[in-house]
Amino acid sequence: LAQAFGFNDFVSDICCSLKVNSTFSTIINMASSVYRMYRSAIASASGVVGEALTRQLILSPLCSEVRALGAINRREFEGLSATKKIRELGPILDLPSQSPTTASDASEAGRLGSGDGGEGLSSVYAAFFVVGDGRWSTPARLDEAKAFAERCAEAKVPHVTLLSSLWSDGSLPVEGAKMHGEIAEAFKSMNQGRLSIFKPSLILPSGAAAAALADADFPEKSFNTILPIARQFMPTTYREVTLDDIVLAMRLNVELVASQDPIEELTFADMMAIIGKEDTI
Repeated sequence: LAQAFGFNDFVSDICCSLKVNSTFSTIINMASSVYRMYRSAIASASGVVGEALTRQLILSPLCSEVRALGAINRREFEGLSATKKIRELGPILDLPSQSPTTASDASEAGRLGSGDGGEGLSSVYAAFFVVGDGRWSTPARLDEAKAFAERCAEAKVPHVTLLSSLWSDGSLPVEGAKMHGEIAEAFKSMNQGRLSIFKPSLILPSGAAAAALADADFPEKSFNTILPIARQFMPTTYREVTLDDIVLAMRLNVELVASQDPIEELTFADMMAIIGKEDTI
């Protein structure tokens, strides 16, 4: 943890002055090798999930920079000194092609201490695509999703996170489900490192964030009302997740979780395990 919070030299001096034993020093070294700072990118930093996730990232002591693509409402982050971490890159479709690097170089460059970070997605370690807020009725535009996936592949971003939906299925005639499915397939086909696909059945915002769902049409409002009741008779996978829990899971999945699978699909139980709420499953 010493390296993550910038206290390595301080802790070393304390260890030497107090003659701390080698076991404690080993623990510090092990923690330092796991908790390292990184640069991130998000498309986009607007919307219910986008704003909440951006806030999570800029307040994380491990995230040194957040590159925001697409619309962003900076008023949502007023009063936070960490807002200086945000770097706006403009529209997703205007992001230029990225210079190719090796996967190992990209991974190391994404950690703090590799120059000024470069342009676009260069040196980004973790990229998040949350356009559409995971709502089955409002998927992202396919051209924007493909453009973002392509730029991540070109820059060889080590870890890409896609917010999808449990109801995504490219073979279904329902437009929203079909689009979510096609977007997921686009990211899978261009994956160059680790791809985490979060698939909530329903995201429950609270407080002011809930007002953002006022534009929901009658079918979506009916679905949002009925699912929390019906899921009591359904498998755990269909349980709804709160906004706070899913954005925390998305961040911690990057910072703390090591996966052996290049592509992972995460549902309710996986999200709860990441944030330490296994007892709710």
